[in-house]
Amino acid sequence: MTSPLSFKDVAEKMNSFGNPEQVRLNRIRISTTPDQIRDAIRTAQESLSCDHLVTISAADIGEMLELQYHLSGPHRMIISLVLTLPRDRPETPSLSDLLAPAGIYERQIHDLFGIAFPGHPDLKRIILCGDWPENEYPMRKDWKPKVDTNNGAMNKEGV
Repeated sequence: MTSPLSFKDVAEKMNSFGNPEQVRLNRIRISTTPDQIRDAIRTAQESLSCDHLVTISAADIGEMLELQYHLSGPHRMIISLVLTLPRDRPETPSLSDLLAPAGIYERQIHDLFGIAFPGHPDLKRIILCGDWPENEYPMRKDWKPKVDTNNGAMNKEGV
């Protein structure tokens, strides 16, 4: 059995990537930057035995978009690495080569929020239909569907 992972253990290993914050007994949140996310993931994998990507979540938090990478391991502690990205050019490096399941999450997030993941091997649509209008991201708070005034439905061009 793996020994428990403490807040102190996480803080010692991850402090260079951001200020760790214990949000629950089994959850630690660390805000970091796109420039540091790959190194933070590697450190969590190598030094904290975080061998499992639970999920990647995205949210529109107003002026910025937020990404959270939730990692865990045999210790059952959840380490959440958090990025905030500007709305006008949201991008962060792909982690699909470090965390195999990240690729599918990145495709979903790109579809719905418009966040780019440079380095992703195939960032094609996965949720939205092929004729969905470019630069239309339905999970952003400022997105509004374009309605056809003739019959109240969206037309083929999304207008």
